[in-house]
Amino acid sequence: MMGLPTHRIDIYKVARECNVRLMDAHLHSSASRRPFECYCKPTVREIGARHGEGHLRLVLQLMTGTRQNARELYADMLKAVSRLLAQNPDLINRRTLVADFDSINLGSLRRKAKAMRCGIPASDVLLVLISVKFYQPVQGDMLEMIGDAA
Repeated sequence: MMGLPTHRIDIYKVARECNVRLMDAHLHSSASRRPFECYCKPTVREIGARHGEGHLRLVLQLMTGTRQNARELYADMLKAVSRLLAQNPDLINRRTLVADFDSINLGSLRRKAKAMRCGIPASDVLLVLISVKFYQPVQGDMLEMIGDAA
């Protein structure tokens, strides 16, 4: 079995380029959390090692496009955005990708995902919820078609 590709990157350099401050997890306090602060260095390191510097940079840039979204640099959200881009490489070339992400309230989406209590990791739920925002039906809206058939 082949191992996953690993890239050697400087996560601190990439974070600085995106105006993100990587903080130690033991310093985390929900009361003092500020935009552009990230307390999940292991997740950032994992994403960078798996997909490379450019991918990590894009994930951070998309998540920090608005001050409100820059507060959502949590591991589950980082993983969801990373997987969305990795599994849908055509999104990277989308002209409206940044504007589309900026229009999503990541905090609201994260609260909804946690409230659902689906019994699966929040990052999986977030991946689905974010994916729906980018869903482009080929032949009509599948959800409407299912509803009409019932």
